[in-house]
Amino acid sequence: MINKTRKKHGCWMHRISSTALLLALCCLTSGWLLMAHSQGLSLRTSKNGQFKYEVFGEDDPGRPALILLHGVSGPALPLYQQQAQFFAEHGYTVLLPHYFEVSKSDASKSPTPTGANYEAWASVVRDLAMESTHREVVVLGFSLGASVALAAGSQLLPVKAIAEWYGSLPDEFFYHLKGMPPLLILHGEHDSNVPVINAQQLIRLCGMKQLTCDSHIYPDQEHGFKGDALIDADARTLAFFSRFVSSKGDPTRGSHVRLGISAPHPALKAEN
Repeated sequence: MINKTRKKHGCWMHRISSTALLLALCCLTSGWLLMAHSQGLSLRTSKNGQFKYEVFGEDDPGRPALILLHGVSGPALPLYQQQAQFFAEHGYTVLLPHYFEVSKSDASKSPTPTGANYEAWASVVRDLAMESTHREVVVLGFSLGASVALAAGSQLLPVKAIAEWYGSLPDEFFYHLKGMPPLLILHGEHDSNVPVINAQQLIRLCGMKQLTCDSHIYPDQEHGFKGDALIDADARTLAFFSRFVSSKGDPTRGSHVRLGISAPHPALKAEN
């Protein structure tokens, strides 16, 4: 009898625990939705139905759009959510695409993404930029996302400017470079994931191809910016974009530099 009572008591407690857990989850979900609504966040699907993207800030056609490309950890990482909100608070409608949804293979399981993946991810950036042709568009990429931004930019992506944070231009796009929007290069000197030589080569490429580029190497930073360096990187990015984005949408600002020769410079080729 005692065992049966304990069994019934245990089931009763299990039901209470399950109900409490369900209520807690509902409250958390409701709280997140309220917070998301207050921040102007929404989840949408691209016109071609291939991927989803988050929207931060007012979706006003008069505001420029900023496509924010996450790193290998995915779009849910707090850093990317916080950065999206930061730029939304500074006048941009931020679009955060879930570009892994079009991957040709699992990017999280491969330290070196395939060329097919880069092509697929770059197409997401282009598609999202084309969906926003009614407004000025800039791109900000972090790590892998910076490499995706550079890959797309090298194929004459129709945007005003690109800021790449600690990324690299993939080889297959480097060797078939068609041009590049105005480019901001930010990197940490002690980066062991994406060595600083990648940023240095990009800086040299800008000079040889007469691209519009700014750059800064942080002497005390590794892969990812922290503390004052992060604050500085945000400020540099805002200042750089402001040079090429205007509320009137002047089409002559932030124009591409087209290249007649796609072959890499011999000195750069020798270093790869």
